Amino acid sequence: MSLIKQLWLATLVLMLAAFGCSFVISTLSARNYLEQELSFKNRDNANVLALAMTQMPKDAATVELLVAAQFDNAHYDLIRLTDPTGERVILERSTSDAEGKRQLGIRDDLQTVPAWFKHMVTLHPDAGVAFINDGWQAFGTLTVRSDTGFAYESLWRGSTNLLGSFAIGALVVCALGSLVLRWMLKPLDIVVEQAEAIGERRFISSPAPSTPEFAAVVNAMNILSERVRAILDGESARLDQLRRQAQHDAVSGLSNREHFMAQVSATLDNDDAPAEGALAIVRVEHLIQINEALGRKTADEVLRKLSNALERVAGDDGQMILGRLNGTDFALLSPDEPDPEALGLRISEQLDVSVRSSLPVEHAVLPVGIACYRRGAPLPQLLAHADVALNRSKENDGQTPHIERVDTTIRPATDLSSWRGLISEALALGRFSLVQFPVMRSDGGLLHHELPMRMHHPDNTSVLTAGDVIPWATRCGLLPQIDELVVDKALSLAESAEIDVCINLSVESMCHPGTVIRLLDKLKAQPDSARRLWIDLPENAAFRHAEAFRRLCGALKPLGCRIGLEHVSQQVCRIGELHDVGLDYLKISASVVREIDHHPGNQTFLRGLVSIGHTMGMQVIAEGVSRPEEKSLLTELGFDAMTGPGVR
Repeated sequence: MSLIKQLWLATLVLMLAAFGCSFVISTLSARNYLEQELSFKNRDNANVLALAMTQMPKDAATVELLVAAQFDNAHYDLIRLTDPTGERVILERSTSDAEGKRQLGIRDDLQTVPAWFKHMVTLHPDAGVAFINDGWQAFGTLTVRSDTGFAYESLWRGSTNLLGSFAIGALVVCALGSLVLRWMLKPLDIVVEQAEAIGERRFISSPAPSTPEFAAVVNAMNILSERVRAILDGESARLDQLRRQAQHDAVSGLSNREHFMAQVSATLDNDDAPAEGALAIVRVEHLIQINEALGRKTADEVLRKLSNALERVAGDDGQMILGRLNGTDFALLSPDEPDPEALGLRISEQLDVSVRSSLPVEHAVLPVGIACYRRGAPLPQLLAHADVALNRSKENDGQTPHIERVDTTIRPATDLSSWRGLISEALALGRFSLVQFPVMRSDGGLLHHELPMRMHHPDNTSVLTAGDVIPWATRCGLLPQIDELVVDKALSLAESAEIDVCINLSVESMCHPGTVIRLLDKLKAQPDSARRLWIDLPENAAFRHAEAFRRLCGALKPLGCRIGLEHVSQQVCRIGELHDVGLDYLKISASVVREIDHHPGNQTFLRGLVSIGHTMGMQVIAEGVSRPEEKSLLTELGFDAMTGPGVR
């Protein structure tokens, strides 16, 4: 029972108790008063009538006439005249029978006062007794008892008036009490909101209300939230340190070879990755001579300048992947690169400005090789073509980037206008579909089905994956429409198959208020299916678009949807910032999970990541699991579920 209901119940009990006490006291007081007054009246009437009879002749006719006149002109229940001994009744007039009352026009109190009330509140007034003399001798004893009907009616009327007054007073008190309770319990809303937030794994802090009792609770919850936040911040910082030690080169700060290759391999094998891209490799050709000529410290500074130059080429959107393959080779993977020549030009310009100007002319040889690829290309083949491009750039003294193409497969469209028409036609004709991939719990049960999108080519000869379509749909501004279509299909599948389903929602849709409103309307229209929906958002959505991300989470959580981040890897140091969002799960990137049984450093990092995820109440899911050895080790590390080619 809620606190407000308990307060109302307590108020009701107090009001009923107060009414009961006042009713009993007032009724008993009124009864005693009426009994006393009736007793006085009986004695007075008896004395007056006895005096009159004493002064009159005592013949039977006169006595009877006097008694009848007195009885008929007043309200009496009984007038009785007996001999002085009280054994013989000389004369008696009584209204105990209903017929007598009707003849006299006296109202029956039982018709106006409920019998149960008369039974509960019984009047017992004393009868009036007086003695009649005939000269110096006793003539008889006169007993007079007044009718109690009017007394009962007065008592009943007073009780009903008291009840009515109490009812009116109770309504007034309830109205005022509602206002007072609403004002008094207003701080309780803060307590309830914070308690609900903690229940939803959102550790927020709230201002303490002025009510001391509520303030104590809010302060205690704030301390809990601050402690959890401090724990999460500390764990996040420790995890970031572990991640850097396991995945990054100490000098340049870029991904080391193992981690970079895992990222490239995951991108090539991921159907949701862009269909085309480019791998660029920059080589410091004379690193040994630079070390000897400039010293180790200066040489390391040159390498850091080179990594900074590549970071400027990559930009801040997080789409490109950087790494150091060995002592002399630095790599950049651009998964969605429509113009490799422009990429090579940007790299060359940054190298000229930041690196070549810092080196002796004879050692300023920085060849750049770029290998273009299509998704699904074998990693060794891609690396071989990049090496060929690097050698050919070296043959030109490293001044001009060289480009090699791994795959020349004809694309369904080659320019923005063609893709816009192709995607618009597919939306209009319903050429989009969803495929299902299971996400299995570590205990072997099914967690949900992932539903990646596919678009069918008009000639029905090929099916385009999300990676083929999404980059162009983004450029065409059609991605929100695709997301809405995916939501419709996912809700229909969840309803018909009664299974939990998981879809991807793009950053563009998340940041578009109109799209969000339409998605919420769809979910509200199908509440049962909405509770079966899991929504993946990109890792960078939570941090690059924090306001829109939090607003979306706040709108979706009440509908029962579960929300999580996918491809988590680079931003783990900031996971603690999401302590007040209430995320349900994290999906860890395949680039971290791949070959995990061969990388002890990543094992330590993932064990910590699972720990911090569980501390925040989130499930932790591994992506891209391909081998039984990976599955077994991930289970040992505490992962709740996993998906990938090796999961069935």
